[in-house]
Amino acid sequence: MSTSPTRTSRDRRREARTVVADARKAGRQADKLAKTLSRDARARFEARTAAAQAEVRAARKDLDADPRRAERRARRAAARLERAAVRATPAGPSAPTGRGTRDAKRRAKTIKRGRAQSKQARKMATRSTLRTILSSLTTPTDAERRKQDVKRLRRKVKQAA
Repeated sequence: MSTSPTRTSRDRRREARTVVADARKAGRQADKLAKTLSRDARARFEARTAAAQAEVRAARKDLDADPRRAERRARRAAARLERAAVRATPAGPSAPTGRGTRDAKRRAKTIKRGRAQSKQARKMATRSTLRTILSSLTTPTDAERRKQDVKRLRRKVKQAA
């Protein structure tokens, strides 16, 4: 009689491995998001996600011993990371991702999407600031505008005469 693992335990381990891998991806996305935040926001974000990141590492260590527990830990950690990312970004996703068999992967993508949205918001703020500065530099002052108006009037008078 062989002592090889049963098909169900093998499947369970495989599923747990993919969920843990997806949770690790969510952790990497959260790290990338942290790099884009301001110093104080980054500190708050890292404090919020530290426990979830540790949970992902613990889930990875648990894979062989107890795959179900590892899977559960990884899913919970991915959900925590996603919630922290939604709170950290100004343009977080509006709809929660829901619960499915592969929700950790979706959560990683949600964090990535939120990172892209916050990057876009920062770019828009920078562009509007630059436009304001540029328009203030190119807009003529009242004195310059009066001079132009006087010139225009003189030309009209000259043409009429």
